[in-house]
Amino acid sequence: MIETGSYELLSFEEALGRLRFDREISLGLVDLSSFRIAYCARDFVHIGDMELHQWMWRDKIAGLVVDGDMSIHGDLMDDSFDGAAAFVLARGNLRARAVTLGGAEVVVRGDMRAEGPVFNNSSAGRCEIGGSLYASHLVTDDHATVVAGRAPTHSFALGYVDPTMSEKLRPVNSYLDILTPEAAAELLDARRGAGPKVVVRILTAIRAGRSVLRD
Repeated sequence: MIETGSYELLSFEEALGRLRFDREISLGLVDLSSFRIAYCARDFVHIGDMELHQWMWRDKIAGLVVDGDMSIHGDLMDDSFDGAAAFVLARGNLRARAVTLGGAEVVVRGDMRAEGPVFNNSSAGRCEIGGSLYASHLVTDDHATVVAGRAPTHSFALGYVDPTMSEKLRPVNSYLDILTPEAAAELLDARRGAGPKVVVRILTAIRAGRSVLRD
């Protein structure tokens, strides 16, 4: 892990009083008193992938607050699905190669830019973008995803759609509707199981840089 515009680690109680992030982040049901909060008062750059489930449970960091812009030279990832993961609050813009979220809460007050897709899965998570989303695709699956500005041309929703996003997301019935025929034949192979296993296979392909989503 390499960062420039380095962060400081604060106790949860100190960060709560100093940063007041609870006004922008829903803290859920997990007792966070023993966790730390990472805080960067300037622009923040992370080299490599950032995986938010590991940040929380391996590194004991419950969240990252960035007052400036946030750049990830890799993917912003969350493998928690319906579990808890570290939150991200970027008060500027956020840029990453791809964004694949499960149960994490990610709030960006400016624009979010991704070279590849933004794929949000799991009813436990939330992604809120105060500006516009620039990405190859947006896919939400029972995920509370809200984009105040423009959304990608290829924006799809399975399950829950926030009312404010009804005109920005195209409802689809299954992953078969959003995958290329080649990817569907490979990733939706019924012999290997359905449910979460399908999502894991799709996310693995996206993180490998493969073009598996339909235009």
